[in-house]
Amino acid sequence: EGEAVVTRYNLADTLYTKAELDCSSGIVNLWLGANVMLEYTYDEAIELLSSKEEIAKRELDEVTQDLAFTRNQIITAEVNISRIYNWDVRNKRSEKAS
Repeated sequence: EGEAVVTRYNLADTLYTKAELDCSSGIVNLWLGANVMLEYTYDEAIELLSSKEEIAKRELDEVTQDLAFTRNQIITAEVNISRIYNWDVRNKRSEKAS
């Protein structure tokens, strides 16, 4: 701590630039979205970001489970459509034979 750190940051979609950061202040600014930026201490920022990460991981698990359920439903629907089609083909063949 107390040193300056040189880093690159995203200025636009395809444009990066270098910046020198003063780490001695113990303060970080977090962009929260909707044109809102707040100043936090390192501990507060780590706590906030950790809680957001936990929520995001939980939501990822839920979305993954929902996606797996949807895939299973699609497979079931496709199998049922194939069975109905095959039944119809067999039914038409038996009608022709009769």
